[in-house]
Amino acid sequence: MSLPSCTLVCGVDRKHLEQLSITFPTWQKNKPSLMEMPMLVFYDQTQLDYVDIVSVVRHPNMDMAPWPPGGVEYEGDPNDKWTDPQRYKMLAGFIHCAAAYVGTHYWLKLDTDVVAHENDDWIDLDWFESEPAIVSHPWGFTKPPDQMTRLDEWVLNNEVFPLSHHLPLNLRVEPGTDRLKHPRIISWCSFYRSDFTRMVSYACRSVCGSGKLPVPSQDGVAWYFAARMGEPIVRPNMKNLGWSQWLTMKNIRKHSREAMIDDRYIV
Repeated sequence: MSLPSCTLVCGVDRKHLEQLSITFPTWQKNKPSLMEMPMLVFYDQTQLDYVDIVSVVRHPNMDMAPWPPGGVEYEGDPNDKWTDPQRYKMLAGFIHCAAAYVGTHYWLKLDTDVVAHENDDWIDLDWFESEPAIVSHPWGFTKPPDQMTRLDEWVLNNEVFPLSHHLPLNLRVEPGTDRLKHPRIISWCSFYRSDFTRMVSYACRSVCGSGKLPVPSQDGVAWYFAARMGEPIVRPNMKNLGWSQWLTMKNIRKHSREAMIDDRYIV
């Protein structure tokens, strides 16, 4: 079995382009096979232009896509992590831009705060044997805790095809907790089957409108579709394969600098 064709996909606004300027050199140095994949960068056209992207990303086969569609506005509270409209905007781009522009069998989502460490022999062909919808780092909870219930209700109230042909997940939160505990994925380093993504995008657009999602979470929506439809999901530990994610600029700079010098880092 050979590796399925795959496109590397990143999304950037001003904040994330700054992160990418620091982490992208680690991808080039420590995961050079990424440079053999085509790359798609979608960018917030209210904050950036394509010249901003090419000044940072030096990839031999890169396409760029402005985002979001004209006239689309994202509701939410900018002071709330989960409903921040800017966050919602960029997460929605991973569903809809990948659906519109990716032509390969799979696509790889890498977040801009992810550092690559020495180990370019990290993709296991066995992951793809069952044609999974998702291959992603494992995670054990969903926040906010009502997200999966809201998705069940969205499908019920709108008869969302093809989800309405499958049973709801009916995941219930334990009283007094701030999260729904269940086995799922987190998407900072994750593969998606492209036809599955196009189906998710079409279903979301049909009900929510252009550029929108039923909840402001790319991996929550993708995981929900796959789980409800019984699609295969593979959950390898990406931290053990030479990847690490850092949430502050201080740590992104520190660990990127170490990765560029002499890096034998495995979490």
